[in-house]
Amino acid sequence: MIQKTLLVIAFISTILIFGCAPEPVFRLESQEDDVLNYRGMEYLHSEGENSSVNMAYYRHIGQQVVMDVEIVNYSGSLVQIDTANFKYSAKREYPNGSYDPLDGGTAIDPEQVILDLDLASSRAEANERTSQVLDGITVAANIASDVASAGERTAEEQNQRDNQRTREAIERSERRDQFYARVSSLNEKRAYWETEVLRKTDLYPEESIAGEVRFPMVEDANVVEFSVIVGDEEHHFVYHQKKFQP
Repeated sequence: MIQKTLLVIAFISTILIFGCAPEPVFRLESQEDDVLNYRGMEYLHSEGENSSVNMAYYRHIGQQVVMDVEIVNYSGSLVQIDTANFKYSAKREYPNGSYDPLDGGTAIDPEQVILDLDLASSRAEANERTSQVLDGITVAANIASDVASAGERTAEEQNQRDNQRTREAIERSERRDQFYARVSSLNEKRAYWETEVLRKTDLYPEESIAGEVRFPMVEDANVVEFSVIVGDEEHHFVYHQKKFQP
């Protein structure tokens, strides 16, 4: 019995230690000499014959890396800016110069994120409509039951019935609050991806565009390279990813 108790205590202790451990904090830092620092952000500049790009690291959010990007089109023709224009590659670099490639690809597609948010909002609204229909059926059945049993219930039974109806009303109210909070959260996220993140854009000559670009985070990488393609030119930015344990 004592052994079983000790095992249970050890198991609970393990869960508390690892389950409550704080998450590590990540930062990207450039190794370039030509860096403009402004309010804690490092702005890197890449100049081409027909375009220029400014890039700055903003922060890690969840499993994503948020970069601030500005693009200027100097060419005499229109260029299209889309998710495919933003690439990344992550690797684990060692002191002897060797490295292991870990991951690579394109930025997170804002159009897909917005579609997913709209689908989630549609599902939430459909679930709420279904719940409202079921509530109506339940209320109608309760009224019919109350009418049929009018005068037949004892005071205790009537008190229990009143308490039950009060609980059901509270549950409906809480569910509606959760629904409105869910839809509000989805709408806020949609507004962010719609207005703050760079989306598919035709950039005319002498025009510029700026906004956020989100990339997947690779935790094991200590070097991350970003590429921004503008027309026929490709701009490269290299960062070292640092991991800090709380």
